[in-house]
Amino acid sequence: MGIIHSLSADLINQIAAGEVIESTHSILKELIENSIDAGATKIEIATDSAGFGRILVSDNGHGIQKEDLPLAIKRYATSKIQDFHDLEHLFTFGFRGEALASIASVSRMVLESGTEGNRTAYRVTVEEGKIVKEEEIPFFLGTKIEIKDLFYNTPVRRKFLKTETGEEKKNRARVQTMAVSEPSIGFRYLQNGKEVLNVVPEDGLERVLSVYGENLRDHLLAVNSSRNGMTLRGWISHPDFYKSSRTGQFFFVNNRSVELKFSAQILKRCYGELLPSGAFPYAFLFFDLPREFVDVNVHPQKKEVRFLSEETITGILFQGITEVLRTSTPVEFLEMRRRLSMPIPYENRGGESSFGTGFGGPGFGLNQMGQGMFGNLQTEGETLIGPSSIEGRQGYSLEGIGAGTNLHLLGENLTKHNLFVPKKHYGVLFETFILAEAEDGLYIIDQHTAHERIRYEEVLRDLKSKAYKSQSLLTPIRLELTKEEAEEMLEEKHRFSELGITLEPFSGGTILIREVPSYIDPGKETETILDLWERFKQKDPEDKELYDEMAKCVACRSAIKKGDQVSDPIIGELLQRLSYCENPSLCPHGRPTLIKLTRKDLETMFHRI
Repeated sequence: MGIIHSLSADLINQIAAGEVIESTHSILKELIENSIDAGATKIEIATDSAGFGRILVSDNGHGIQKEDLPLAIKRYATSKIQDFHDLEHLFTFGFRGEALASIASVSRMVLESGTEGNRTAYRVTVEEGKIVKEEEIPFFLGTKIEIKDLFYNTPVRRKFLKTETGEEKKNRARVQTMAVSEPSIGFRYLQNGKEVLNVVPEDGLERVLSVYGENLRDHLLAVNSSRNGMTLRGWISHPDFYKSSRTGQFFFVNNRSVELKFSAQILKRCYGELLPSGAFPYAFLFFDLPREFVDVNVHPQKKEVRFLSEETITGILFQGITEVLRTSTPVEFLEMRRRLSMPIPYENRGGESSFGTGFGGPGFGLNQMGQGMFGNLQTEGETLIGPSSIEGRQGYSLEGIGAGTNLHLLGENLTKHNLFVPKKHYGVLFETFILAEAEDGLYIIDQHTAHERIRYEEVLRDLKSKAYKSQSLLTPIRLELTKEEAEEMLEEKHRFSELGITLEPFSGGTILIREVPSYIDPGKETETILDLWERFKQKDPEDKELYDEMAKCVACRSAIKKGDQVSDPIIGELLQRLSYCENPSLCPHGRPTLIKLTRKDLETMFHRI
């Protein structure tokens, strides 16, 4: 007797459920997509116990006919396609014919629906994939699907899922993403009876702001690009506004949220040095492609798609992003350079720096524009802009540059670090690298990572010694978040208080910042605090790590960047301060700040020894 046999229909459905249903958020995705395909203009979602207790999705779409209700839960039954040709010209989301059958096989389901022209609606009750009851109910237009006791008959699946708190976050993220993809549809979502999302039909940008917060409004750049009948539209963030993870990046193909393997690399390449290390821009990008150009039937959960020509997609993405960065980003840099060229004096006062607290205070280089960038020291005829190349230069001696007026904050027993004692510098190469000479060799210093190290140690020192002051703001800064994010953030307000930041609830998802510490650069409060909050959510640092995380956030936001042009005196001050750092060789993120070539290295390269 043979050992090969056919599987039962129930077992086949449960196996399919393992492919289609990753967790409760997968079910939400399938049900919401069906509502969208049904022409709904309003979708309401409710989950209890992260969806394991109950999932309810209701819509006002065109509904399901009475005679089609039994087929709706049958595997490979669908209204979306008739033949193979339809697979290449799909205008709908759900079409595989597995979702409802798979869900019904691992839960208890109640399906209700009403269609135009009928006086009543109909309900079917399903258990283990089989209809156990059919009945008429009062009329309504649309469809309601209620899922209870998920995985009750496959408990091993339940064991491999995250905690309810983790699953609730995934559910909320899924609904938020789908709400962004369909701004013409109203969405309302309740978690355990509490409303966490309620948006009305609106345009695309307003939907993004409604879901992810008003804080984005002044930091988004519109992207519009087209090529060969394909378009890219949406928004990316300005380089000065970013996250410490990729959780702010969303990509849609024909309004379908998908994972694009190449997207992160393209974004990183486009922004280049405009972003510091470990920073990720926001992106809400929509590809509108001919239906025959994309195959969405390559993944059981439809998270990935296949393109007829991936090179074309990467090309239009790169083109669209670089165009907007070229036209938008340089404006600020040009303005910054114009201000840098404003006359500001530098007086050599022997062993004392003339920059006062402009260099050693909150930030260095790009803040407090109204005070001449580096303090109230403006006169005519002097400029801080140094030559753009080192051609014909004799070198700028650092002997006349003091260690800086604020270096006393380092402690009474201040000594230079023996790893780096600069003697003379020769300017900046490629708007990035400082060329300097010391007794033990030639140094090439990255001006950005070097300043990051300086600012990091300054802020960390201030935090540990409580050497900063918190300032009450006459006009509080508003943080516009979702209700859930605001609640989560306020639960950690004691951590922010430890850092000199006072948060206060206002209304809905709005939080007021009442006090900020002196070590945060003016104008950078919102970005710095949101960046710190992202780090809190990802790493959940203990109190002993708070200072380190905050120091890194401030250093990233305030350090000079590639392309920032500064004068010889400022370069000299930066090098002197770097020489007093505890670890001058690395930035806070572990990137090198400098590279040394000894005299022996040079003589060896030129075959002198």
